[in-house]
Amino acid sequence: MVFKIEGLGACREVGRSAFVVDAGDKILLDYGAKIEPERTTYPLPVKTNLNAIVISHAHLDHSGYLPHLFLTGNTLCYMTQPTLAIAEVLWKDALKIADIESKEIKYSKQEIEHTKTFTFLALYRRHLNITKHMSMEFYDAGHIIGSAMVKLMHKNKSLLYTGDFNPLPTRMLAGADTNLEADYVISESTYGTTNHPPREQTEKEFVDAINETLDKGGIALVPAFAVSRSQELIEILYSYKVNADVYLDGMGQKIFDITLAHSEYLKDPRTLKKAMQNCVFVQNERQRAKLLKNPCVVVSSAGMLAGGPALYYLKRMYNDPKSSVYLTGYQVEKTPGRQLIEKGTIGIKGEEVRVTADVRKFDFSAHADKNSMLACYKKWNPEKILLVHGDPQTMDPFAELIKQELGIETSTLEAGKAIKL
Repeated sequence: MVFKIEGLGACREVGRSAFVVDAGDKILLDYGAKIEPERTTYPLPVKTNLNAIVISHAHLDHSGYLPHLFLTGNTLCYMTQPTLAIAEVLWKDALKIADIESKEIKYSKQEIEHTKTFTFLALYRRHLNITKHMSMEFYDAGHIIGSAMVKLMHKNKSLLYTGDFNPLPTRMLAGADTNLEADYVISESTYGTTNHPPREQTEKEFVDAINETLDKGGIALVPAFAVSRSQELIEILYSYKVNADVYLDGMGQKIFDITLAHSEYLKDPRTLKKAMQNCVFVQNERQRAKLLKNPCVVVSSAGMLAGGPALYYLKRMYNDPKSSVYLTGYQVEKTPGRQLIEKGTIGIKGEEVRVTADVRKFDFSAHADKNSMLACYKKWNPEKILLVHGDPQTMDPFAELIKQELGIETSTLEAGKAIKL
């Protein structure tokens, strides 16, 4: 045995990623939270002394519970600089929301500061000795800005943890750096049975739909994730020269500033900066009310309509057939966005109302799809693959497909159980 892998979360489920790698020294890979409309669930507790923590990227399902570990511990944590900057915004926002909704959250601003104190900012493709017997290297994961695939090395054997990754280029990012070798792979499997349409096709369909709304004299509301998705959409609208005012509302504004401050991680920072300068940041409710008087595009958090300023706009335009609501990301079960896509209704002031505005969903996923994951596995040719971060109805057939097409032993990791490699 070289590595023993224990799953604490994101095992046959999407959300709360957390895995302990034991090779004598013990490394925690990610420590996220699963945030659902009715509750938030956390990974299983860490029941061992850790030698290091590694965070793949800032999304809360991978980093959201990290500050909790610093209630009692001070283990050194590794992540990229954009990951820490964005995660801090998300952690503080989670505290703010918990306070407003009178919900308990198991860390405070003090633990956030402790987390920052004990974080080492790592670069891509820099070999680091993180414990006495283990080393690490980050590779660009192509998922969001600063996202990293983690390669651990011990006794001439290597283990690659993909986190969330996307080998295909997007408007903002060049795609994952997959030129590497690995003996074992822990891989996300979110879209293991699905292939995404070509990005250029999705962009064109999205902009055509926006222009249709504007031609009718309507408002195009685009609920979007604050991290990377909002910025990508603003760049798309700029690059296609959409002839209308484009507004950005919500947390995406802060993330825009962080993104441009780390321009070395971007494919084309100059165009993104021009796109930001060309859009208007919405600052208050008075500005929101004013912009609704003329045809325009509003990119606004939250991406699943579970809160944020997007709800302000939706409440005022849901019954306008000239206007539109264009969703651009995965809609978690039981979220208002999922309800809107499946039923065409939304809850307003405790009442379920039918939305007469045009409703569509566009696939701007930042995850690898089936074919791109298979291509990576073929290139890496590991001895074994462990699938995580996926629903069982996707993971099981995907595991079989990998075995059949590539001949690589593949299994799924289960929460609370360990697999020896």
